[in-house]
Amino acid sequence: MSPPRGAGGKLALAAVSAALTLAVAAAGFEIVSRIRYRRWRAAFDNEGWIGRLTVASANPTLLWEYRPYGEVMGVATNRWGFRDVDYATPAKPAGVRRIAFIGDSVTLGMGVVPEETFVARVGARAAAAGHPAQTLNFAVDGYNALQVRELLTAKVLAFQPDDVVYVLCLNDFDFTDSSGRKIAYFRPPRFFLPQWLEQRWRALHRTEFHHYHFEKHKDEVFRAVVEMRDLLAARRVGFLLAIVPVFPDRPGDPAYFAHYPLRDIHEATVGFAAPRGIRAHDLLEDFRAQPPPPQRYLLDLWHLSAAGHQVVAQSLYAELFPR
Repeated sequence: MSPPRGAGGKLALAAVSAALTLAVAAAGFEIVSRIRYRRWRAAFDNEGWIGRLTVASANPTLLWEYRPYGEVMGVATNRWGFRDVDYATPAKPAGVRRIAFIGDSVTLGMGVVPEETFVARVGARAAAAGHPAQTLNFAVDGYNALQVRELLTAKVLAFQPDDVVYVLCLNDFDFTDSSGRKIAYFRPPRFFLPQWLEQRWRALHRTEFHHYHFEKHKDEVFRAVVEMRDLLAARRVGFLLAIVPVFPDRPGDPAYFAHYPLRDIHEATVGFAAPRGIRAHDLLEDFRAQPPPPQRYLLDLWHLSAAGHQVVAQSLYAELFPR
């Protein structure tokens, strides 16, 4: 039965009116969001890091990098813009095994002095054992897996490493949230409404942060890891993927690792690497074996204390210098 005369026109008019209302609301939201963004960006300094240490990168994938001889909050860089000793040239000394560590602020060693980072500790253990080796720390805070992949080709290979160790933090699957908002600072969103709707959806469904980003970006991250493997294999450079756990979300829980909530992500990552010939070491098991409380090994959700760096150094040293 056809609608009464004029009903179809009224429905069409209502639909057009609703569409226009939504369009005006969306446009208004974007205008307000951009005003807020400009104010936020003008005030954002990443605790004093912007300019003093962190600067915009000419590489559009890296977005940001460290300036040469920058220093802030105990993190100081060499002439090449890395938290390491000041090598005069990228050339590797003859007879030296050079091991490059890549990753984010966990590898950087945020919150601990340079000598306490697992990168420096592996080098110190190698020297004590009589191995002519150098361990280089190329990490940059906030980098996700795609930025780490670009870092490898853009900067690390120039230093002629014999081995590359990628220490993967579970927030490396996140391309928007866990960078201290530096991604938004250096690359403004094209539109603000989709991101806002996504955040509201996640809050409504109480989606766990790491699982959400893992499911959304695992294919891209795993592809980047395979590209690293292939790139290094072509140069006969060793590659080790190390997965570091996330630390207690329940302070004071001595059995945290017994019911670790993100084990499935670790297993999926190792399960991806193994059949593809990618050497992987899951640091979760090393921390499970440590005496409680787990809080002694952490500074916060992601960052390791000096004791945590010691655990990682022992494990990675055994992988890199097997008896």
